[in-house]
Amino acid sequence: MQDLYLFNPDNEISIANGTNGYTPKANISIMAGDLAFLSAYLTGKGDYVLVTKMPDFDFMKSRKEIFGLDCKPIIWEKAQLLSFNEIKPWGWSPRVHNLLKDLKSRCNEQFRESVMSTWRDERRDLYSRRMAATCLAEMVRAIPCIGEGIIPRECNTLAGIRSLSEKEDIVVKAPWSSSGKGILFIPKGQMTCKEEEVLSGILRKQGYVMVEKRLNRVLDFAMEFEMDRLFHLNFLGYSVFQTSRRGEYEGNRVASNSSLEGMIAKYTGTGFLHEIREQLEKVVMTVFHGKYVGYLGVDMMIYEDESGEFGVQPCVEINLRYNMGIVSIALQRYLQEGVEGVFNIRFSPQAGEIMQSVEKNREVHPLLMEAGRIVSGYINLTPVSHESRFVAELYAKRI
Repeated sequence: MQDLYLFNPDNEISIANGTNGYTPKANISIMAGDLAFLSAYLTGKGDYVLVTKMPDFDFMKSRKEIFGLDCKPIIWEKAQLLSFNEIKPWGWSPRVHNLLKDLKSRCNEQFRESVMSTWRDERRDLYSRRMAATCLAEMVRAIPCIGEGIIPRECNTLAGIRSLSEKEDIVVKAPWSSSGKGILFIPKGQMTCKEEEVLSGILRKQGYVMVEKRLNRVLDFAMEFEMDRLFHLNFLGYSVFQTSRRGEYEGNRVASNSSLEGMIAKYTGTGFLHEIREQLEKVVMTVFHGKYVGYLGVDMMIYEDESGEFGVQPCVEINLRYNMGIVSIALQRYLQEGVEGVFNIRFSPQAGEIMQSVEKNREVHPLLMEAGRIVSGYINLTPVSHESRFVAELYAKRI
C-alpha cells in the first residue's frame, strides 16, 4: 500500500481553535486547494496526493519528466474508497484527525498504533510558542553566550504587554500561528489602540501571548529534522529563507546543504553552528521523545546587536509539521551541481493574474536542463488556472 499526502496550511490555527468542527477562513481554503499538489514533491513512488481538482495531463507529464514524480493525484471522493499505508498531512490538528477518521481506520497497523494516530489535548502545548521559549531557555542554559535577554516572556494581560513595551521595542506573538501571522511589532512606548484591540482578541481566544525583544534581523534560517517512529532524530539539513519586514514568509533559498551552511557560518563560525545543532538535538529529543513522530523544523535568526556584533537566536519557533524548508531540501536534488534557486509561494487577489504571470515567466525564464537536472529558468510547481490565487514557484540559475 502507498501513503496519502494532504496539504493543510491551517494547522496551527486549527490547533489554537482546538475543536474538530473548526472551519478555515476562505483565503486559507483557497490556498489549500491551489497548493494541494505541493505535497507531491515529498512523496515516494506510487504515493497519492489529495487534490481538490485533478491536474491536467500535460502538467503531470512534464512534472514527471522534470522531477521524476511518480505519485497519483486523487480527489476526496475516490480517496475514501481506498486503503493506505500511512496518511501524511502537512500537519496534524484536531480538524485533520476528524476529517481523516475513516481513512485512518484503514491504514496499516503500525500507523494505527503510532503516537500520531490520535489527537490528545495535552499535545496542544507542544505546538505553541511557549514550548519554543522553553526549549530556547534550555539552549541558553547549555550555551550561556547565546544570552538570556532573547528569551520571550509570557503575558496574559494588556497591562503586562504595555509595561514591557515601555522599556524597549518588542515583538508580540500569538501562541499558535505560522508564516508570520499573529505577530505584532511595537516600537518602544508606541502601542496603539488598534494594536490593543488585536492583542485583546488574541488574549481572549488563546489565553496569553509571548513577548520578546525586537532583534535587528540579518538572516532567517532553520534546521530541519525527522523524528522517526523509533524516536530517533535525524538531521535533514539547513534551510535559509526570506521574510518580510513584518515577519511574513516570502521564500526559500534552494541550494546544497554545504552552501547553505556556508551562508549561515559566515556569521557564526562553523564550530559554533555545529555546537548549536548538537545542543538543539538534545533539547528536542528530551522534549518531544515519545510524543511526536514526523518532520519538524526549528526556525532561527542571525541578528546584529547594539555593538555591531552578530548573535544567534537558535529557537525562534518550532514547526511540528512539514514546512517550506523541507520542500526546499526536496527540490534541491533536482538541480544540477553548481545551480541554486529560489522557491516561493506567490499570491494575487485578482483572477487571471497568477496564470498570466506564470505564462510570462515561462517565456522570460525558459527552463533549461542538462543530464536530467535543472540548470536555469522558471517552473511553476503547482498547476494554475484562471481562478488560481496562489502558486508555488521555482527560479534557478548557475552561481
